[in-house]
Amino acid sequence: MYITGDNVSKEKLLKIADKCKLPVWPDAENPFLHQGNLEEMPESVCVVSDELTESRLETLFQLPITVLIDAQASFKSIADFIGQQKNHTFADGLGFLLTGPVIYHYDVALIFSKALQKRQGFSDFRFESIHLALHESLVNGLIHGNLRLSGKLRQNAAEYTSYSALVRERLNTPAYARKAISIAAQWNRTKMKITVRDEGMGYSLGEILKQTPSIRATSGRGLRIIAGAADSCTIDNYGKEISLSFLREKSQNPDVPLPIDPIRATNTVPHEDLSQAKVLIIEDDKSNQALLGGLLSQLGIKQIEIAEDGVQGLNKVLTVEPDLIILDIGMPKLNGYEVLKRLKSTPYTYAIPVLIQTASDTREARDKTFKSGASDFITKPINPLEFFARVRIHLENKMLVNRLQKRLKQIHQELSTAQSMQMGLLPHAERLQAVHRQYGLDIASYFEPSDKLGGDFWQVIELDKQRVGFYLCDFSGHGLASALNTFRLHTLIFQMHDKIKQPSDFLSILNHHLYALLQRGQFATFFFGIYHAAEETLTYSGAAAPRPFHWDGKKWRVLTTRGLPLGISQSAVYENKTVPFKPGNRLFIYSDALTESINEQHEQMSVKELMNFVKEASTQMPIREGLTGVMNRFFTFAPPPVNDDITAVLIESQRKDMK
Repeated sequence: MYITGDNVSKEKLLKIADKCKLPVWPDAENPFLHQGNLEEMPESVCVVSDELTESRLETLFQLPITVLIDAQASFKSIADFIGQQKNHTFADGLGFLLTGPVIYHYDVALIFSKALQKRQGFSDFRFESIHLALHESLVNGLIHGNLRLSGKLRQNAAEYTSYSALVRERLNTPAYARKAISIAAQWNRTKMKITVRDEGMGYSLGEILKQTPSIRATSGRGLRIIAGAADSCTIDNYGKEISLSFLREKSQNPDVPLPIDPIRATNTVPHEDLSQAKVLIIEDDKSNQALLGGLLSQLGIKQIEIAEDGVQGLNKVLTVEPDLIILDIGMPKLNGYEVLKRLKSTPYTYAIPVLIQTASDTREARDKTFKSGASDFITKPINPLEFFARVRIHLENKMLVNRLQKRLKQIHQELSTAQSMQMGLLPHAERLQAVHRQYGLDIASYFEPSDKLGGDFWQVIELDKQRVGFYLCDFSGHGLASALNTFRLHTLIFQMHDKIKQPSDFLSILNHHLYALLQRGQFATFFFGIYHAAEETLTYSGAAAPRPFHWDGKKWRVLTTRGLPLGISQSAVYENKTVPFKPGNRLFIYSDALTESINEQHEQMSVKELMNFVKEASTQMPIREGLTGVMNRFFTFAPPPVNDDITAVLIESQRKDMK
């Protein structure tokens, strides 16, 4: 603890040190500010100075522990301040006490903010916010608090001259000038709190109720600027104490890792319009009902309901559906704790914020209140400014949640619509029946996106009377971006399907287009096959697609699919392969989710294991029952939900005359 003064005697400062039981450093015979090694100083001393200069002020703010400035303040102010700050250290606190002349003579807010920045290493962005909030808090404390001057006096040049004269007069009047204003900062690893206290008269309840609860200053400055510069702001003791909270940034000091984004942490949002908010007051005292109702009206709240006991309150909760409940503890029939217990045990009312008001301010009462599920706590007699702040923040949070839920519902509806559109990319039953009649291919499929939208899709393309093509595409990733790519590719294929001759040529054309369309890091694996009904052959080509399984009537084989994924390189080359595909032959194509999913033992299914599933489940079964068996075995191995889109298609060649 350090004490200095501006043009005061050493004897007075020494008397202060003695009264506050602080040792004098370096000694009583030479009690002046020492410029030596500050780390060797004891933690609680009195530094005496007979002259206060700006450079000395800056030096004092760099001293460890807490700094106490301006011994012209009263003994009581100094003693109270020391009592509040004496337990803080260089690592977690900084503070000072001053009077009006010092505030006007020096830019105390700037010097104090620089001292905090040196200790904590926060960004210039955060520095400007702290400096602004401190400056406005000091102006509020000095002008509107201690000197009791109204901003209305300086609305034009003539009045400003009178205003300046009145400022000088009051700064030279002990009754005003020697009232103390203190600034104290304490911090931990996550948050910093700065408190500005003045000894002025404060606001009366009548003055508060005459104006809007936002305390708009007629000069355009004031408490709204202070609240906007800080992450949170509370005003206590009828305006005589302003507490500013700032989330700590990631410190430039490696010993204090605090990963807080300064831009996000200081983002401010304009106040919500509360006219549509509904508040239920559960309170048995008529005078308190009137007081709370009047204060809520000052916030612009029009829908206010009152219940006179706990039972009536619970019934009104169901009919009113309030956005906030203000609940008294001591009530007939059901007390506040019992009402709170029932509210929090019912899913319908669980999320409604509850502000408890009670005359008990003990730690036990607060602990019991919050353990019972209350959202906040305020003591009687109610401080209007504190009440305004607490009610507003809970209503604004509730309105934000309501908007978020509405937006999430809208997003859900939009995603459901997009999912229906994406499902429309898949071949419908009538199309598959037409393919069966024309080409003798029976096709069964399974498709399930990991999100509402996926990056997989497959389709069949009728090329001519003897040839039909089918493909399976799997875009990298899943979700909205991949789904948009499926729409792009589907449109592209639809525009060029009548030009398809060979699978490899078709893949080369698709690769050329996707290389120009896709963003870096996006790509697609692709399998494309053409079945020739007259020749009973299957010609296919692949772009890094999972290797399909072919049943030739005797055994299952794994087919080769080489080639880079589509969209990776313009110089990618693809090749054709042809295998017999006679009646009774089958082809199983699939997305890589079947071979990349992990089971509960963190094991990954191999291609060989998957082919055994296909062999055992589908060889002797009709293809639909066979594909169902394959998927049942897969989900037994890797229970849902899986982390990727799943597509599986089983194709069987049949004679055209088969039904």
